[in-house]
Order: sequence, then C-alpha cells, then structure tokens
Amino acid sequence: MTENLSTRTVWDQWMELWNGDWSRAEAIVADEITLHLPQYGMPPAASIRTREQLVAWIAAFRSSYLDGHIQTDLGPFTDGDHVICRWIFRGDWQSGRPAGVTAPAGTPVTLRGADILRLDAEGRIAEYWLSDDLLDLYVQLGAPLPTP
Repeated sequence: MTENLSTRTVWDQWMELWNGDWSRAEAIVADEITLHLPQYGMPPAASIRTREQLVAWIAAFRSSYLDGHIQTDLGPFTDGDHVICRWIFRGDWQSGRPAGVTAPAGTPVTLRGADILRLDAEGRIAEYWLSDDLLDLYVQLGAPLPTP
C-alpha cells in the first residue's frame, strides 16, 4: 500500500464523511467498494458498490437524526492494509429509519460500533466491514425487534 494519506488521516476523514462532509469522499473511498453489513436493519450489501452509493447510504442514515455526530471511541489501529476503530454515534432521532418507531421525534439516541476498513494500493477505502449495536438503537426508539 502506498501511503498517500496516513491511516489516521483516512480514519479522521471517514469520520468527517459520516458527519456529513462529503467533500473528501473521492480522496478516501475507492471508485468501487465492497461492503460487509449486518443482515438485520441494513440494505443488502451488494446494493452499495460505488462511492456515490456509499455516500447516499450514509446521507440516508444521517437524515433520520437531528444534530447527529459520530466520534472515535478507540483507535484507530492498523494491521497491514486494514484500519480498525470503535466509534460512538449520538443524535436526536427525528423521523424515517428505522420503520415502526414508537419514540417521539427528538428522542436522543446513542449507537456504538466498530469499523474495519481495507485500503487499496492508493490508500483509499476499498472494503468496509460494519459491526454495530443496532438492536440497542431499536430498543431506544421502540422499534420492532427481529423475531426468531
């Protein structure tokens, strides 16, 4: 991997992207990306294959929250061409996702998770694994939980 950007810079700009600053997406996300997403509450990973689709998915998530902010909790750590970090998202739910919410608009929520990013030879994100505590978010919002 060529160190065009430091892994810390890529991580910090990844957090900025999740905080709604789309201006660095081209610099840190490869043209095509492979996602690995939890099955529950997420779109099919195969439906998000390009940088533009990734940004649209992040924007859709953010649109459900007023004053949503994500920040680094632990890391980032690197292992070869992988960057691993734990994060915390906080915001006030306003509407939209997830479906079936019983909590009122303005309900404050906290979501925690960890991201694993694989960087390509140019130092851009080519693969993304998401592990999050989405069920905790559903409980906070009174949204329907999966049934066995």
